Amino acid sequence: MADDKKQPKHKDGQVDYIRPFLNQFRGDGVKISSEPVWAERVEEIMANLPDDTLDDIVSRLRQSSENQFIDFAAFGEAHGLTPAETRLVDSIAGGLSVPEHAEANDISVNTARVHMQRVLEKTGSKRQTDLLRKVFGH
Repeated sequence: MADDKKQPKHKDGQVDYIRPFLNQFRGDGVKISSEPVWAERVEEIMANLPDDTLDDIVSRLRQSSENQFIDFAAFGEAHGLTPAETRLVDSIAGGLSVPEHAEANDISVNTARVHMQRVLEKTGSKRQTDLLRKVFGH
């Protein structure tokens, strides 16, 4: 019986490790974690995976993401960014342009440009490439 209690805890730990990576994954340009239906489906799939499969996924994520996983919330907090500015940084790091971010987030391009200007000021970056170097730690 002790093993039965350990397995769900182990599985929960594996799922907890994988969950933040959902913020990095996109489907049709939209974060999977931002779409409740997608996020629920991924949670359902993960809950039904065998432990050895979850172990393999976690192992592969650890290997492939060393120094690549970006905690955008922590980056935003460290630089005094607002949630909207942090979302913009996440979008830019994910390959979207400022106008594409504006469209995806249902804001005006001018608003997104103001956010970008504030992000550059707060992070001490002169241009977006400087910002991306800071985000990716280069």
